[in-house]
Amino acid sequence: MARVPHRADNLHSRVIRLIRILLPITALVLLSTMFLLARRVNPEDAIPIAEVDVSERARERQLTRPRFTGVSQEGTNFDLSARVARPDADDPRRMSADAMELVLSDPAGGRSQVRSDRGQIDTGTRRIALDGAVRIETSTGYRVDTDRLEGTLGRLDVVAPGEVTGEGPLGTFRAGALRIDEDEGGAVRMVFTDGVNLLYRPPT
Repeated sequence: MARVPHRADNLHSRVIRLIRILLPITALVLLSTMFLLARRVNPEDAIPIAEVDVSERARERQLTRPRFTGVSQEGTNFDLSARVARPDADDPRRMSADAMELVLSDPAGGRSQVRSDRGQIDTGTRRIALDGAVRIETSTGYRVDTDRLEGTLGRLDVVAPGEVTGEGPLGTFRAGALRIDEDEGGAVRMVFTDGVNLLYRPPT
């Protein structure tokens, strides 16, 4: 009668030992399976986040809100700025720019503001070109529109080679060309040429 409990105890011990061996092995198998499944990723499903933007910025240098200031030979202060400018790869002093603004302040107290959609800047020669919906507004009450302005700021001499239209204290006008320079006293002036048509508007 004493042998029955002994056999039961042996069987129970064997089962416990077997469970202790199988459980860790089973856990390792499950972990290995999960790891292998997790590594099976289709590379075509990956999304290249910002890969294009990064490569484009690496190739294309740009300046955000650059500003260039100086004084002309006759004493006119100029303040040239843009929303963004992109230096030329061969000569960084030459740049193309968007949303340009030029402010001219002369010693006589006059002020002119020029805006354009885009343009070019050469900081080495102080030459500029403004293109696309160019507008000039002066402190003397003139507003002038044209397609292009080009010239130099070192010795202030900027021209609009095409037609200009505008209005001022005398009325509305149209001209074939425009030159912006300085008179003998250093004041900034606008000279309209190539046929000027004025629709006089008497003051009220």
